Amino acid sequence: MSPSSPPRRIWTLAIAVGLTTCGTAATAAAAPSPAGPSPAPSAAAAARSAETYWTAERMAGAKPLDAGKAPVDAGKTPAAGKAPASGPALAAPLTSVAAAPPAGTPQGTYGDGIPMVGTFFSSDPTGTTYCTASVVQSPGRNLVLTAGHCAQGLAGSTQQIFVPQYRKGLDAAHQPYGVFPVERVFSDPRYTRNSTGPDSDLDVGFARLGPNSRGEQAETRTGGLRLTPTPRWTSTVTVVGYPGSHNTDQRALSCTVPTSRLSGQHQLRMQCGGFYGGTSGSPWITNYDASARTGDIVGSLGGWNGGGTLTGEDWISYAPVFGSEVQALYQDAIADRTPVRTAYQRPSDSARLPGAASTWAHAKHLVSADLTGDGRDDLLTIWSDGEVSLYPGDGRGGFGAEQQLARSDSFWKRAVTVTAGELSGTGKPDLMVRWDTGKLSYYEDFQATGSGPEYTLGAGGSFWKYASQITAGRYNSTDRSADLAVRWVDGSLSVYAGAGPSGPGTERRLMDAGSYWKYATALSSPRPAGQDRSTLLVRWSDGSLGSYATTGTDLGKGTRLQAPNPSWTDTAMTTGDLNGSGRPDDLVVRWSDGETSLYDGVGGDGPGAWTPLVNNG
Repeated sequence: MSPSSPPRRIWTLAIAVGLTTCGTAATAAAAPSPAGPSPAPSAAAAARSAETYWTAERMAGAKPLDAGKAPVDAGKTPAAGKAPASGPALAAPLTSVAAAPPAGTPQGTYGDGIPMVGTFFSSDPTGTTYCTASVVQSPGRNLVLTAGHCAQGLAGSTQQIFVPQYRKGLDAAHQPYGVFPVERVFSDPRYTRNSTGPDSDLDVGFARLGPNSRGEQAETRTGGLRLTPTPRWTSTVTVVGYPGSHNTDQRALSCTVPTSRLSGQHQLRMQCGGFYGGTSGSPWITNYDASARTGDIVGSLGGWNGGGTLTGEDWISYAPVFGSEVQALYQDAIADRTPVRTAYQRPSDSARLPGAASTWAHAKHLVSADLTGDGRDDLLTIWSDGEVSLYPGDGRGGFGAEQQLARSDSFWKRAVTVTAGELSGTGKPDLMVRWDTGKLSYYEDFQATGSGPEYTLGAGGSFWKYASQITAGRYNSTDRSADLAVRWVDGSLSVYAGAGPSGPGTERRLMDAGSYWKYATALSSPRPAGQDRSTLLVRWSDGSLGSYATTGTDLGKGTRLQAPNPSWTDTAMTTGDLNGSGRPDDLVVRWSDGETSLYDGVGGDGPGAWTPLVNNG
């Protein structure tokens, strides 16, 4: 893994340009390809039947499934005919048009779209309808993601197809990647179409596709998005969909905007104009890579009231949080089994740490260790003004009331990097601190009631003033966190084996000066499940997150856990055992805006399941 991705501003622009221009490349890629495997007779018949039925005129005449029979111009919300099945009554008549958007509201851009996003078409006695959907990576390479209310609509229709990167004016046989018959749809049985109740969290659906007439699976032709747990309330996403209003050419609409929390709901919100009826199911994408034809999908348009307000604002859209419920439905679709569920219990999104995000934006250092001696890891917070707070952990990802360990304007405001380890061998945590003078201090048996002696391992003005980040972990050792990984200002990287009162231990240089490690901005030392050594978790200056299987003598193989993302810049992070797993594999991140998150189970495939600790709205 290399942190040499472009700076945040350029990276964000690259996503927007990639999504609006990749249609040219996609059109080239859609040229005739070598003959694929011959489909089974039944699959071939279904694909040929679909190509015959879906003429260019039929597809062009389809109406958004989420707009009912009311005027399409009114938007994707109940103002366009989506009467909610539960919750409050409509705030306006079905034919009303919402007021103008607030000044400065972004507007979606029309373009060719991207290969793995397209439209469902289906037919029922009332006519032909469509919704937006996207190809997601799966073992069978044949799954698409959409809104739950779209999946329910498909279940009651016929002549169902998915058309990747749909082009108006072309019949089914001449679409860029062909068309793929829908074989089966999957939605959560607890979800009520266009609900405004808690079950609106479940407005997600999948469809299994048959091959096209050439015998090719959808993901093989278009690439696929990675179904990814929602990482936090605020992320930068690109939303792509096919609106039915103000879009005579039926082109794809895309918009790159930040998300926020939908107040009062366990769902996301984004603000961008143009997402009228037909955009339900639109993927919310991060880290899109046009050349690799993939990206992370962290939400899809739907949720509360089918994904929109009660009064028809096309510039406000919602999405369910992608967590365990979405993952369970995805596994059902892979296994081709009927979803069976118990009663739905909405996850609590209430803050687990006291204080507002505006306050937590000033949390300079986070340290996780058992500082109360109860066998559960706690959260030590050193604020930018020198105040030090302790939040006792409950072993279930929650925290007790704040305990002040030092007042504001204390000497702790001079701490540059802080880490906790097991250096003394007593079973109590020890604190290692590098101060702005270059002094390196080791506080033995650091507890909320008072610490043991302080040992000076490096005097003020020593070479330790060049240590940018320090983290304690099991790198050379497998029995306790007594080793230090140190990133120096010149880009070199060292591991010190066996730190203790007599010194920082024996140094082994893993990377030389001038290496790409000069771009590392934060380090931590999780120990994932099944491992007896710590991995070196690193956040890079471009916002990417990586992990290295480091030992005392070797840096080890690097794995990228998160691609470059502006959400990951300017943060503080620590790892510990906060969910009671018996190992320090939980990651706490304080974002630049003060939102603070817990990720359960850092591993080789990502930072783990997200739980909000401090909300930003």
